[in-house]
Amino acid sequence: MLLRCLVLTSAVAAIMCIRFAAHRTVPALDAAIVGLALICAAVPDSHTGLLVVALAGIDWWATVDDRVTPWSLAAAGALAVFHVSMAAASLAPVGAQWTPAMSMRWLRRTAVLGAAICITWAGLAAIGDHRVPGNGLLLAAALLVVAGATLWARTASITQS
Repeated sequence: MLLRCLVLTSAVAAIMCIRFAAHRTVPALDAAIVGLALICAAVPDSHTGLLVVALAGIDWWATVDDRVTPWSLAAAGALAVFHVSMAAASLAPVGAQWTPAMSMRWLRRTAVLGAAICITWAGLAAIGDHRVPGNGLLLAAALLVVAGATLWARTASITQS
C-alpha cells in the first residue's frame, strides 16, 4: 500500500517542483498528471506511467526557463521515486510483505538512479550557458558509453535461469 501511495505523492511532488521552479504550471496538465497518477496507483503494471512522465516533461518544458535550477534535481528525484515505486508495486499484490533483501535491491536501484540524476545535472551545470560546438567524435564516444552502460545494467539486472 505504501508503494501505491508513493506513486501518487511523487507525481504531485513533481508538479510542485515545477511550480516552484517556474512560479506557475499549466493547470490542465497538472489535472491530467494527477488523474493518470491515480490510475497508476490503482494499476501499477500499466503503461500509464509513461504518460505521467511525458506530461510532466511537457509541463516542465512549457513553463521552466532555467535548465539547471536546483528544482530540476527535485523534480527528477520525484519522477524517479514515481518510476521505482510503480515498478516495485507492479511486482506484488497490495498486501504483500517485503523482505529485507527485496527492500535493499530496490533501494540500491533507486540510489543508482539518483546518482545518474545528480551526475547529469552536474554536467549540465558545468556546461552552463557555454555554447559547445558539435563534435562527431565526442558524440560517438558518448553514445558508446551510454550503450555500454545500458548493456551492463541490463546484464546486471536480468538473471539467467
